[in-house]
Amino acid sequence: MGCRERGPELTDWALDELSPVKVQELEQHIKQCDECARSAQRLLAVRQALTSSLVDREMPAHLVLVGENPQSRFAGFWAAILRTAALSATAAAIFLGVVSLGFRLGPSWLLPTVARVEPALNRTELQDLVSRAVAAQASMQSKDIQAANSAQVERLRQEQMENWARFAQQLQYLELAQNSEWKETQRQKEVISMVSHYR
Repeated sequence: MGCRERGPELTDWALDELSPVKVQELEQHIKQCDECARSAQRLLAVRQALTSSLVDREMPAHLVLVGENPQSRFAGFWAAILRTAALSATAAAIFLGVVSLGFRLGPSWLLPTVARVEPALNRTELQDLVSRAVAAQASMQSKDIQAANSAQVERLRQEQMENWARFAQQLQYLELAQNSEWKETQRQKEVISMVSHYR
């Protein structure tokens, strides 16, 4: 809500609990700080909503307030003592009932039995469990390595095929170039032969 250091001041300002000097200083700050201005608007809106919904109303005439009957201090004291005595007697009766029932049913009924806790796994079972977990982990790693190797082999095969295709294309280009050069040489020979024939 607003600047961190101005948050409490904004709340006090919205509740009209700031001194006039502080109000003037804070309002000057609100004009310069957009965040505090937004917070001030929200606080004023909340205050407006609260004050508009809280309306003083007259108490209906048919309601009558009945005060407490005054008791003497002495009567209150004896009432408190009687309540305490009754609660103490009840607690003592319950305690005696539980103890007598415990003696009838035997001492094991009153005292909780402590069951001997056996370990869940003995040493051999624990070693077996660990070795199975290690074997499962090794198998998983082996499968991952095989999958990675297969992917690498496939990638290398693809690259090899692309290289062979490029090589074949280059050979074809060289063959075409050689054929065109051979044809050009043959044509030149024919031209030279024709020229020498006409001399």
